[in-house]
Amino acid sequence: MFHTSAHQPDDTTSTVSTPVASPSSSLPLDVAGHAFALLMRGPQPLSVDGAALREGLPARPIPLDELRAILLHRSCSRTTRDHVWRHLIEQARTVRGAWMVAAVALARPMLGRLVTALATKLHTDHSEHPDRLARMDQEDLEAEVLVAFMEALIRVKLTWSHPLLRLSRLTQLAVLRTLTVEQPRLLDDPTLLNRAEASLQTLAYPAGHPDLLLAQAVAEEVITSDEAELIGFTRLEGIPLSAFCRRRGLLYCTVLKRRQRAENALYQAFLKPAQ
Repeated sequence: MFHTSAHQPDDTTSTVSTPVASPSSSLPLDVAGHAFALLMRGPQPLSVDGAALREGLPARPIPLDELRAILLHRSCSRTTRDHVWRHLIEQARTVRGAWMVAAVALARPMLGRLVTALATKLHTDHSEHPDRLARMDQEDLEAEVLVAFMEALIRVKLTWSHPLLRLSRLTQLAVLRTLTVEQPRLLDDPTLLNRAEASLQTLAYPAGHPDLLLAQAVAEEVITSDEAELIGFTRLEGIPLSAFCRRRGLLYCTVLKRRQRAENALYQAFLKPAQ
């Protein structure tokens, strides 16, 4: 059994809650941590029913910040962690909102390690293959990880063993897929008469400056002008997506999805054989 103190009201203390300080930075993980702290304020913080969950948990309502401490304690068994995480995933899927924030907060140690590992890998791989990986600053990387993690909460199967580990792997794979820049390949032209004509082979999209390619994609209604501007600023000029969103008052997750759809449309158009 776990012996942890419950969040019980103290009659000797003031009923006025202590203000929660602003997040220490604008980094997404810090912002998520601050949002979780706000959820835990007041006399009825977000909790789980320990009696219903069982698995050695205290048989009472357990506030989620206390639950986080329990899960991180060395005495917590893998069986208990897996059981609790299946419950958290189910709550995040069905209730969303506060429970999605809670899932992020309870997974924050794992997400922090994942951000560090990805930053190291991306730095190394980008140095070796600058044409294959997008540039990424800390704020954007954390935002990508959070988006991928929340999507993983929806995708992970509750029947899988070690759900938190599965979430970590799904998140990592999704981030790497997002940041890997697929390069268009030369398409074989069956009309070439001999190998000497191979030098005349062209890409499946018109050669030229990337801005011109984006303009042509807009003209051919492959993408919109807003999508071309988004790709131009955040990919060609290297402006972090988070900075782009802040300047325009846009929601990061929405813009990220918009860019992914636009880039997928470009990718499919580029792969079409030249007419």
